[in-house]
Amino acid sequence: MAYGKRIARLLAPAVMLAFTANAAWGQAVMTVGTDPSAQPGATAQVTLDFDTDGTQTSVTADLQYDSTVLAPQVSGAQNTVDGCLASLPPAIGGLFTSCRRTSGAGVNPGNIRIILTSADATSPMPNAPAFGTITFDVDANAAPNTYPLDLTSVDTTPGTAADLTAVDGSVTVDITGVSFYASNPDVGTTIDFGSAVVGTATSPDETITVNNLSTDTDFDIQGAAGNFAVGSGSYSITSPGFAATVAASSSVDVNVNCTPGERGINTGTFTITSNADNITSAAYPTTCTGLAPDVQVSSTSISLNGVVGGTAPTGSINVLNPSGNFTSDANNAVVNTTTDAPEISATADVLADSTISVDEVDSLGYQCSTATAGTFTEEFQIDYDDPISGGTASTATVTVTCQIVDTAPIYNSDPAPGALLSLSAAAGNQSAPAGLDINNANTNPAGDDLTISSATASDPVFSVTVINSSFAPNVGLDGNDDIEVTCTPAGVGTTGGTLTVLTNDPSEPGGGFTYPLSCAGTGDALTTTPDNGGTLNLGAVPPGTTTGEGLISFTNNQIDGDITVNCSVTDTAGVFLVTPASPFDFTIPAGGTESAAFQCTPTDVSSFTADVSCTLPVRGEVAGLNFTVACAGRPLVIPTMSRWGLVVMSLVLLLVAGVAGRRMLA
Repeated sequence: MAYGKRIARLLAPAVMLAFTANAAWGQAVMTVGTDPSAQPGATAQVTLDFDTDGTQTSVTADLQYDSTVLAPQVSGAQNTVDGCLASLPPAIGGLFTSCRRTSGAGVNPGNIRIILTSADATSPMPNAPAFGTITFDVDANAAPNTYPLDLTSVDTTPGTAADLTAVDGSVTVDITGVSFYASNPDVGTTIDFGSAVVGTATSPDETITVNNLSTDTDFDIQGAAGNFAVGSGSYSITSPGFAATVAASSSVDVNVNCTPGERGINTGTFTITSNADNITSAAYPTTCTGLAPDVQVSSTSISLNGVVGGTAPTGSINVLNPSGNFTSDANNAVVNTTTDAPEISATADVLADSTISVDEVDSLGYQCSTATAGTFTEEFQIDYDDPISGGTASTATVTVTCQIVDTAPIYNSDPAPGALLSLSAAAGNQSAPAGLDINNANTNPAGDDLTISSATASDPVFSVTVINSSFAPNVGLDGNDDIEVTCTPAGVGTTGGTLTVLTNDPSEPGGGFTYPLSCAGTGDALTTTPDNGGTLNLGAVPPGTTTGEGLISFTNNQIDGDITVNCSVTDTAGVFLVTPASPFDFTIPAGGTESAAFQCTPTDVSSFTADVSCTLPVRGEVAGLNFTVACAGRPLVIPTMSRWGLVVMSLVLLLVAGVAGRRMLA
């Protein structure tokens, strides 16, 4: 079959003669014809021929074609190809045919299944020259070219597919003498102009290149215009204007931009009209995105509430120009106050500059005076250029409402908040109290009572007692303490803290009203056992024996800070043992105790002493600490008995002996 196809393509018009001869050699031949000159937008016709070898009862072949250019005319649910006869009359041999499109429109390549059978399905088929004709519709935009029609043998009965030679054909699109419009992008392709601020042109221009595929005939661009299906706007053609001649085998660029008239996606159709033979109105769908400012405020109201004489209340809003909603910069933006109240003032500029860029957030703050009671209102709005209207756009009106009342309680104390409360006591003992005299300073008799919800100290060394927790307005200080604070210092030194009072005063600062606290622990920073100047007596023991251990102890009574003690021992007799060995020193932490141990071994019956001298260089004291350690040697005493003692002992011995004798006799 491959050999036959190559011969057919080489011999073209002589192919039928060649394969008529081949039929005698056992080859059947199916041939698809050619159309040497078809116009775009018109039709092409090709014939189907069959030469039998005298044996086949049926043959099947597939015809493939370029479905982007050629479309067979079909009818019926079975996609039967028009012109390819369903059956031939018995006069030419009783041959039946079936031609159906087996791949849908737009599928490339397209395919037509061709089946020939004898009338009774058993007799050999006769020759069938021109047994059918296929009419193709040629696409109006088809470029001049030769488009092959590939015929492939599928099956024969009897025999195999190789027993049928399939001869290809073709359709030649010829535009000689015809002007032919084509473009890049193709006609019908959507052109996206991108985005631009409403009322301004997109940039850069989009270019439609108009081609004349004809080799010998010119055509004219007679106009170019467009309209919008969604949104509004306009097209601007920068070149070649509204008229131009497109010479044969040449092209002309039509440069166009879009000016969106509304925010969002504006869709439309741009059309180029011409006198080309194939297309006189070439339409291109378009999209053109319009951008505009979208200035918003985080809230349309600010509420400020306070009390007369209290802290000035403040509030704020954010001014936004968010992206994601076809947004552009807001130009020439200003804050315009429409209703002014002297009691309300701005604390921050709303705009960093006169342009609110996309995604920019600016803050606007306001505060209200608490000098007088009343309700005050101020209104403002943000104005900026509006490209849609060509004038000025405004955000929603923002209202600042300030309400100052004189019924709220006003906390007052003696001493005032922030004053230091100083306490002192001997270490380990409770101090005398320090107090606060409190009243409600609101002079309106109809005002609310001031109530204390809690009063606490930051350090547990302090103890707080609330004596009175409720105060009517318009009553002054009475000279009595309403809150008392005491402390119990853990040692010598000063401990600091904070007293915090929480109330229902709306002007109360964050965290409450506070007072610094100080607790001083008094007493000696260092104490000793025995006392300074005292004597540690180790007792008396026989010479050559050692006393029990005695201690000289040093205690640091401070809350914090070390004390260093340096000591030396003078033992002229050399009878004392000191641990640690002399000289020794101790660094005693706050609250700690260190001790030196002493023992004595007297050498004879007499008294012995050692001097202990200590200094405190860290504390900078010139005077030192002095102690005496004492012990004594005493003689060994042997007990003796008097006369009467001997008499008593003799009587006892006689009594014991008598008792023992009676028991033996018994």
